[in-house]
Amino acid sequence: MLTNIDFHGLRVAVTGGTSGLGLALVRQLAAQGASVAFVARTAANVERIADETGAHGIVGDLGKKHDIYPIALQVTASLGGLDVLINNASSLGPVPLALLADTECEDLETALAVNLVGAFRLTKALF
Repeated sequence: MLTNIDFHGLRVAVTGGTSGLGLALVRQLAAQGASVAFVARTAANVERIADETGAHGIVGDLGKKHDIYPIALQVTASLGGLDVLINNASSLGPVPLALLADTECEDLETALAVNLVGAFRLTKALF
């Protein structure tokens, strides 16, 4: 998949790293020799993926402002710095997605807090 690139020594953080695309990235990057830290909300899932991949698991919620700096500190402490941040965490609300007219304001606020504002805050905190 990512075999044409040398990832050895690259320090990478992935948000939303316990399912879907984020999990695939954590697995592949760790297998290719990158030092990987990943973030997700559920402690049991973080522990399981960390054990499976050898990556550094961090429990945190990008939708919560007070979680951002602790996440950033844990990322840099566990990796000794950071070369790449993959903002993959996402909260889309109920699935299947409702039409915008049928979407509750709270669901939209949650999605924006994680998908946009959380990613922005974490990027600022890390770089």
